[in-house]
Amino acid sequence: MTIFQIKWEWTIPNLLSILRLLLLPVFVVLYLMSDTRPELLYWAAGVLVLSGLTDLFDGLIARHFNQISDMGKLLDPLADKLTQIAVVLSLAIRHKEVIPLLVICVLKELAQAAGGVFLLRRGEQIRGAKWYGKVSTFVFYGVMALILFVPMPQGVFIGLITLVAVLMLFAFYNYAKVFFTIRKDLPSGRDASSREEPAPEQDKEP
Repeated sequence: MTIFQIKWEWTIPNLLSILRLLLLPVFVVLYLMSDTRPELLYWAAGVLVLSGLTDLFDGLIARHFNQISDMGKLLDPLADKLTQIAVVLSLAIRHKEVIPLLVICVLKELAQAAGGVFLLRRGEQIRGAKWYGKVSTFVFYGVMALILFVPMPQGVFIGLITLVAVLMLFAFYNYAKVFFTIRKDLPSGRDASSREEPAPEQDKEP
């Protein structure tokens, strides 16, 4: 099966990315149910930690066993984006202080997804996550796990949420620069049409 000229390969890293997607509804249900059953909060945190570990290991396995694929380059960031949105949305339901982070997260991921589709439709190859994206994701998982596991003062809570928001904006800014650099180098419709060979002229009637 091929989508956007991407061959779907069922490697271990790609299966781990799919597992991360399947864990999303599990986390959301456990977290929301913990409002009446507090012990489920630890299970929700455990699911989030497991999701983070799959994110770590799918990259390690892909690089070590040479299983890097275009499908993985698509699935891995997709799982990251949906995980971040699901976790932040779940937290925002209980904590109004998280709503600004939710807005930043949704707008960032929608913009990056639109940019990725734009480039794919023009035949551009999928590019892996950059270091700033990986740092943002790593800090995100760490902060969310802390919030779920460790009771903390309101000031610390807001500080950690602010840290995640700043790193998200930093990553988005840098990805936007990469996108516009690539877009500038793509041939425009006018340039492409100018390179087409002119159609042969028809013989005029005498």
